[in-house]
Amino acid sequence: MSTRRSVLIRSLGVCAAAALLVGHSLPAAAAADASAVAANKAVVQRYLEALGTSKFADVAKQTQAADYKLLRHEFENLKFNADDPKLSKAMQPDAVAIADRSNTITRILGQGDTVAATIRIKGTHKGNLYGIPATGKPIEIEGAAVFKLKNGKITEGWMMAEEAKLLRQLSARLPARQDGKLNPPPVYNDTRSFDDALQEMIAKPLDTPEYRHVKLLLAYKAKNKPADLVDTLKAFNGRPYANLLRGGADNIVERGKELNVQGSHGQSMSGRQDMLGTAISEGNQGMFQFRLTAKNTGPLYGIPASGHDLHDWEIGFAEFDGDKWDKAWYMGDELGFLLTIGNKEALDYLVGPATAP
Repeated sequence: MSTRRSVLIRSLGVCAAAALLVGHSLPAAAAADASAVAANKAVVQRYLEALGTSKFADVAKQTQAADYKLLRHEFENLKFNADDPKLSKAMQPDAVAIADRSNTITRILGQGDTVAATIRIKGTHKGNLYGIPATGKPIEIEGAAVFKLKNGKITEGWMMAEEAKLLRQLSARLPARQDGKLNPPPVYNDTRSFDDALQEMIAKPLDTPEYRHVKLLLAYKAKNKPADLVDTLKAFNGRPYANLLRGGADNIVERGKELNVQGSHGQSMSGRQDMLGTAISEGNQGMFQFRLTAKNTGPLYGIPASGHDLHDWEIGFAEFDGDKWDKAWYMGDELGFLLTIGNKEALDYLVGPATAP
């Protein structure tokens, strides 16, 4: 497992400048870079469409590099929870546990050696999934992924699926371990501050849409906002985007409504600081992947504060209209967020009767 990741702040302009040094024209360099990105996206699409199905083993052999590193499993929390004699003995391969699984690419973009995508996962729960006995229920959840490639092969993979929504659809709690303990995934030193990434980027300005889009994404989460973006960052009721398609804690919010309890994601934490993993842009699309860090000092929809340190991955996708941020789509590791709160009320929150915890 890699313990470091770097921010991709690269544009067609960088590649074009390099190409000129070796005697190529700017249009030829830009075309070559676009062709490489398109090829990388085709590899990732093939990989994601096979993920979790009976075809995946063969596709992985053909698309993964020899030194491939899985940075995060799509069902990371379920996987680590099932690292237990009782659960691991009962669980079945993903392709058996979620029969007739299909993955539909809903957005995909690439820049340099990085490709990011979202998928819609459908299937039927017909086998033991990380300790959850078969229910026969259909599932439909979303997932997101970030990959790095070299020479047409995937060298790093980072994935995240809606585990919270999966448990809700199956009416299943997190399976109890034999030792009765929680086994949340480890936290790696694989992020950096948005401010550091932003300052590094501003030091090498480029006149490209991709540069401006990534700069805006970084500035949104940075503490020190560039003067030229202050108004843009407050353009839409204090936010830089016009339309929110999906929030990072939507399943937690929806469950709160079911339970008829008041609260918010924001009031459950203090000292929040988001730490950057990767940010890229292609055309009118952008993506940034980050880890939320904070302290659980307030209630979360009836869940009392535990005082624990909070951390969970989130990923955001953006659509731009020119240089204006039009649409925002977020997905957070909601199950991981509840696990870091770590009390009984948090573990019981997602499923059960529609009464307050």
